Amino acid sequence: MAYDEGLVRKLEEKADIIRRNIFTIFDASKQGHAGGTMSLVEIVTALYFHHLKFDPKNCDWPERDRVVLSKAHCCEAIYAVLVELGVLPRDSLTTYYCYGSPLQGHADRWCTPGIDYSGGSLGQGLSFAAGLALAEKLKVLREPPSLGPLAMPRYISRYNPRYRAYCILGDGECNEGQVWEAAMFAYKYKLDNLIAIIDYNKFSLAGPVSDIMPIEPFMEKWQAFGWWVTEIDGHNLRQIVDALQLTSNLYGDGKPKCIIAHTVKGHGVSSWEAAHTHLGRGEEISQGVKEGRAKYGQV
Repeated sequence: MAYDEGLVRKLEEKADIIRRNIFTIFDASKQGHAGGTMSLVEIVTALYFHHLKFDPKNCDWPERDRVVLSKAHCCEAIYAVLVELGVLPRDSLTTYYCYGSPLQGHADRWCTPGIDYSGGSLGQGLSFAAGLALAEKLKVLREPPSLGPLAMPRYISRYNPRYRAYCILGDGECNEGQVWEAAMFAYKYKLDNLIAIIDYNKFSLAGPVSDIMPIEPFMEKWQAFGWWVTEIDGHNLRQIVDALQLTSNLYGDGKPKCIIAHTVKGHGVSSWEAAHTHLGRGEEISQGVKEGRAKYGQV
């Protein structure tokens, strides 16, 4: 698809701003899920600053697209975006993990405006997103009044739902059986308004995904479950934008969509990349922030 270079450059500039916001979060708290947060930067930038139907001034707008961050520990990336969109005040960046702060250690729907899913245990987000997608595709048909007030409603599928449901998963969490139960559910109910985006950075908390529980052939697995699937470079904004647009263009085919985004854990900070940092604390975070600010500038 043809996108002008101006759009790509604009999104690249936004991605750098998001990184700088993340560094502020990490620097203030001296901790953070550095690896998986940094690998998400381009993905959330393309979503929120180009693709999503989302109103920062009305985060509960019923027709907004839903974003389910299944890997909810990497909420720092979403927090950085919400601040840049004006949903949250900029000074909240320095309150991460503090008592009473809207920026908690895992994404929390009831704590943070602009968050659609309260996460913690991995593997549950795709089920939640599938429920959101199904709820929007169904239209209630009431039975004739002659059947009485106790008659159960009937449902039919609505062709053009008002919103899409996007679920961001980690590759390690795809070891969870519930992910594949949700995948089967989504195919059965033809949830073509459900888009899974997998941050395939190859490492989980305990080590390489390929050692702990191999998931390859990954693309073929999703295809076997009836999904439309594409693989992209998760740090290439042009590829991300193209893939997201394809998921919209293909609506109506009856298939849920899956974007496998190949990424680097800790992307953009060499020390975090080399260590495959998951949850960084203290000196590891401070040194990474120092390197990142030298590379991307300071807020």
